[in-house]
Amino acid sequence: MMGYQMFQRYGSGTGRHAMTPAKCLQAACLLLCITASQFGLAQEAGKHGLDYTYAPGSPTYWRNTHSTRPGNFVFRRDPNVWVYTPEVAQRVGMPLEWASAELKGVAAAAFRMERDGAEEDCGWGGNPKACKPLVRCVLELYFDRQAHPLPWAPNRMVADFYWQDVSTAYHFLPANGFEPAPNGDRSRGSEKSKNYPSLGARQPFADPQTGEELAFAGKDHEGKARVIAYDKEIHGRYAFVRLEGGCAISKRSFPNGMTTQLRRVKDLNVSLGPPVFYEYHLPSSWTERVGQLTQATQQKDEDFYKGIWNNLNSGVKK
Repeated sequence: MMGYQMFQRYGSGTGRHAMTPAKCLQAACLLLCITASQFGLAQEAGKHGLDYTYAPGSPTYWRNTHSTRPGNFVFRRDPNVWVYTPEVAQRVGMPLEWASAELKGVAAAAFRMERDGAEEDCGWGGNPKACKPLVRCVLELYFDRQAHPLPWAPNRMVADFYWQDVSTAYHFLPANGFEPAPNGDRSRGSEKSKNYPSLGARQPFADPQTGEELAFAGKDHEGKARVIAYDKEIHGRYAFVRLEGGCAISKRSFPNGMTTQLRRVKDLNVSLGPPVFYEYHLPSSWTERVGQLTQATQQKDEDFYKGIWNNLNSGVKK
């Protein structure tokens, strides 16, 4: 019925109200987004890529990668909590269930909880074999370079990453901290070194007028999200930014969605007054789905600690 009513309203007419093929496709995509949003909100365990809804004629890479093929019961599961514009859903071929017209200032965003390196914390409850991996929360953002121009700092690399996130090199830092070795060699891991990677020392955004460093911070809460990787020209029309921040994201914490701003580093803890150089908004439908993921992870942590506590009370270390 909804589709018939939409056609009755927009599908007929002449002149500037006539429905061109492009407008028909856009309207169909919007209708599918509205319908799809009433169903699953994430790639649930056991759910295949072909179980979702897609815009007509959109690419099939994601759905094929995350589906079981005939005779093969192994498929890849996407752990990210996605949100993107309906245009991105059409252009990239992502499920319409995760598209939102309420997304502002960014083309797509993907949140996940992942292991922070390969090392683990062990010795829980006095048991050296009781280990737990370190976990961090990552948010990856895709900006349309024409619609969402970012205030990049001048004279910076097109793409960069924070080296400590992808290597074990921090084990090679001098035993006496970050001071030069006796022979005068200075560790590249020291921010005092002239060869220190720029992304580790400074964020890749700057005030176009003064050159002052900018960083992402929540509009309604303190603290900043650290850029750990970026690519100004990833996939042609998009720029990519990877942030590491807090895991306390939920619809309860952000009932109206989550708004993040680029502000001067010196102004991050000032809520009103300082200039805002960029802003994006992630809708409440997304924060609700992220909250479901973080809550499930928190429950696993509580079960782990409860098991350790029960073993301690019973005098068993296992």
